Amino acid sequence: MRGVLTAEELSTLDLSGCELAVLSACDTSVGVARPDHGVASLQQALHLVGARSTLTSLWKADDEATQRLIQAFYAKLWGEGLGKAEALRQAKRQMRAENYPAMYWAGWVLTGDPN
Repeated sequence: MRGVLTAEELSTLDLSGCELAVLSACDTSVGVARPDHGVASLQQALHLVGARSTLTSLWKADDEATQRLIQAFYAKLWGEGLGKAEALRQAKRQMRAENYPAMYWAGWVLTGDPN
């Protein structure tokens, strides 16, 4: 299907130089259970092709809230020089302080290298 990224397509890439892959779309950390193989997801595929860290979502994400969270994350990461895990923690904390319900920010997860 045009416009849909699959784990199979990702498997053809070399992301060994990729420090952080951010998939700011719904369900990007959710996978499909496969007999004898466990769960296959875009997040897992990114790690398998070399991405050191990934930021993905566990459930459907609100567009406006996602934009706000990702902007706050990058401001903390690049603007303040924080590590990836700390930048995400502080971005989530900021969302909570701005009264966004947890369903809008809690499902974002960082895997891999936290720094």
